[in-house]
Amino acid sequence: MKYFQQIIVAVGILLSATRAQTQAIDHGHLNAGAFDPIPGSQLFFDNGNDFATFSDYVKSLTYTNAGTYAGYYQGNITLTALATSEANAGPVANAALPGSFIQAQLVSVDGPAGGAFSFWEAGATNPTITVLSGQTGTNLWKLTSGTGAPGADPYGHIHGRRMTVNKVGFYTIGFKLFDTSTNSASHGPLHLPSDVIYVYFQAGENISHIEPDVDHAHVSFPAPLGSKWQLETATVPGTNAIWTAVGTPIAGDDRLHEVYHYHTVQGQRFYRVKSASP
Repeated sequence: MKYFQQIIVAVGILLSATRAQTQAIDHGHLNAGAFDPIPGSQLFFDNGNDFATFSDYVKSLTYTNAGTYAGYYQGNITLTALATSEANAGPVANAALPGSFIQAQLVSVDGPAGGAFSFWEAGATNPTITVLSGQTGTNLWKLTSGTGAPGADPYGHIHGRRMTVNKVGFYTIGFKLFDTSTNSASHGPLHLPSDVIYVYFQAGENISHIEPDVDHAHVSFPAPLGSKWQLETATVPGTNAIWTAVGTPIAGDDRLHEVYHYHTVQGQRFYRVKSASP
């Protein structure tokens, strides 16, 4: 197994995490709609509670060493726009008004130093939109498949797009929705922009948070779907390390898990998380 170190020093504890590869699992679709079917209402992510950081969902991206995404950690959450017409299996509750043209924006990236998060349009051979860690973005990509003509269905469900990062680490990504139509009475958009939704992504496997307490440490890590994950600890790193399990293996569910490790809070201690047998 290959390892990378994610080191944090806090109250005498030195912490590390392992790196391994896991199969990418796409987590459904993040749906764009509107709070009310009236002009001037705000757009929102209809099922955003399933993806937002407070849900503890984490999208894992997988390293790719060949093809279009060679050298990147890649995967996808498909952003869609809800339908209003029968032709697209609508009308769907909370869909934006006919005539709206829904687009998404990569608002912000919080990740490792030197990290970059990119959106790739279907068929693109280079990133379409890239935002560096610690920076913000303004570029949009369309969710509505049609033209945004007056009365047209705002529906969009476009596959073949990808999201990538260039470095191992834990990322928090901000997304926002805009209506860029010109079909309101004042020839502007029918809907107001959405609030920003923040979603966790990871490249490789990471320990996302460590908090020492009086007689234990809180250790949080994402558990990608498709495997079980075991937290382990040692007092020294490298080939001389003697790793011991902390708790029992956790079944992967693409969410953050917190494990308590009871120990004397002194000296230095290393942690790693690794794939266990299914």
